Amino acid sequence: MVVGALRRWYFPLSRLWAAANAAQGNVDRFFAEAGAPVDGPWSRRVAGSVLPRHEGARRRAASERQRWETAAFGSDPVSPAVLARLDSARRRAASLHMATRGLFYPLLFPRRAPLAAWAVAPPAVVEAAYGAGLADPAAVYAVPSSMPAVEISHPAVRRGRTERWLRFPTPHAPLATRTGCETVYARVVEPEGCTRNTPTVIAGNGLCIETDILVESVDPARVLAPLGFRVVEAVSPYHGLRTQTGTYGGEPFFAAAPLGTLDLIVGQTRETAVLIDWCRRQFSGPLAVAGISMSSFVAQQLAVRCHDWPPALRPDGLLLVSHSGRIEEVTFSGSLIRALGLTRWLTAAGWTRETLMRWEGLLNPAGAPGLPPGQIVSVLGIADRLLPFETGQEVARAWSLPAENVFELNVGHLAMPVALMRDSRPMLRLKAVMNCAA
Repeated sequence: MVVGALRRWYFPLSRLWAAANAAQGNVDRFFAEAGAPVDGPWSRRVAGSVLPRHEGARRRAASERQRWETAAFGSDPVSPAVLARLDSARRRAASLHMATRGLFYPLLFPRRAPLAAWAVAPPAVVEAAYGAGLADPAAVYAVPSSMPAVEISHPAVRRGRTERWLRFPTPHAPLATRTGCETVYARVVEPEGCTRNTPTVIAGNGLCIETDILVESVDPARVLAPLGFRVVEAVSPYHGLRTQTGTYGGEPFFAAAPLGTLDLIVGQTRETAVLIDWCRRQFSGPLAVAGISMSSFVAQQLAVRCHDWPPALRPDGLLLVSHSGRIEEVTFSGSLIRALGLTRWLTAAGWTRETLMRWEGLLNPAGAPGLPPGQIVSVLGIADRLLPFETGQEVARAWSLPAENVFELNVGHLAMPVALMRDSRPMLRLKAVMNCAA
């Protein structure tokens, strides 16, 4: 039911919304964008009415973001309360801009817009970009020889918690060429009483989840900070503050697969190494990496690739939520990807299941993790069909995770974040294994 709603409403409306962002109020440009509706007198009247309202919201969101970012990272002093208000204004404006998707509802008829601006590259293009990694995956996932400089914002205070933002240039060259993705953002949330010894979790989000630009959301800090963790929320490429113009949040991950998928997983893994390095320099407590759904592929890759990294960059704990060890199974059997119709576009571009499997070593967690199994916690939803439950079980078995570190909740994929707000056992287990490692 939920997948059907995403397919029928959310993704087509998002495609129209992204086309409007690129058009910036120009009706002719809107109809020239990928995924625009059929050009005709009726659709032009609707677009002429809707686009000015959307453009006003887009500009307000861009303006509020600029005000916040200038204050947060500027040289002029700003009080924590003022910065918190600027951040709230940025989030409100961004949320209202995102809500303008609904304005495009009449343009779903008589023919729905496509679900994505499909741009699947043929195998030769992916070979040129990542072919060297087939023989040497460690080189693709290598940490930067020189870590990029990390900017730290002024602090903001809200609800008794101190928040700072980090930003730095991505160390992954393919992401640096994607306009909007070249800068990495991460929010650092510290609960009351936080010290240098407080355990830290670097957490990623799921596909199309953009908690960094929403007024209210179930973000990682909302789940972890009340349990005494310092939380570093990484903004994934293609999402939120890193959304490419003319796309909606997360779209290139699947619409440009497998190249867009590789760019995100490899890039965010290397970006997480930069965040680990920064945290190790700033804090003395134990550190873990957490990934849910899409970002669980990042966390799994980090687990197996940190074998080749300096010891300080190996985490003291790992939390995998709604994860899978076989991305090709997600592609061909996961309910969301099947609903999106990605396999049809892959086939049209010359891909087969066999040719995709050549890249499994760069996408699936191959080999043993670089930290002891007892320091890895797995959380799976028994009713999960987006990332099939059984493929997550395979990872837990292959890595010999102890039974007390494996949690199987009776929920589906989309209900998992709310379930974790009600059931803190996996996070408390993570804290226990982190403290033992430290």
